[in-house]
Amino acid sequence: MKSKFEYRGLSIEHLSHAAFKITDGKIVVYIDPFEVKEKRGDADIIVCTHDHYDHCSLEDIEKLAKADTVIVAAVNCRSKLAGTPFEKRFIAPGEKVEVLGVLIEAVPAYNIGKRFHPKNYQGIGVILTIGEIRIYHAGDTDFIPEMEKLENIDIALLPVSGTYVMDWKEAVKAAEAIKPKVAIPMHYGSIVGSLKDAEHFKEQVSKICEVVII
Repeated sequence: MKSKFEYRGLSIEHLSHAAFKITDGKIVVYIDPFEVKEKRGDADIIVCTHDHYDHCSLEDIEKLAKADTVIVAAVNCRSKLAGTPFEKRFIAPGEKVEVLGVLIEAVPAYNIGKRFHPKNYQGIGVILTIGEIRIYHAGDTDFIPEMEKLENIDIALLPVSGTYVMDWKEAVKAAEAIKPKVAIPMHYGSIVGSLKDAEHFKEQVSKICEVVII
């Protein structure tokens, strides 16, 4: 298991759970920071896919943010982030925003047959375009029909734990639909799910594309 993954000049670090640091050496982007172990203060952009404590954590945002950090968050994070001093952009599924040359597109993320993330809750997945590389972070979601419409995804960060999100078997179907060049499993090992979920996912999806566990 790698600590970081390098892809065409991009570095991806899996911090924990659904939290990632992505950088091209110039811009530093964090997605859903959670359980950050030390104060870093290097975030140019922080993305929060929804307002649950393990995806929009004020304590972890404070460890990563600097004075000019921009927070891009789902609209349901508005009240939670209201008291923070940072520039904020709120987006709903289907909307997009460009920050410091990084295009951030919000796509649907929701549960089917579970109560945790209903569609009208307006949680999001995000597609980041950094340079020419497109990275999809699915957020908290099941395998949903909208994934069939995603195009030209270089790297897909997909939940595999089940319970609150899709399990590894559903995540395999998601990878088959999205057809990324690289798939990285997430959302395991902290609250729900284990490394075994990631390993089962890798065993199946390696037939489709490169799979990296970090």
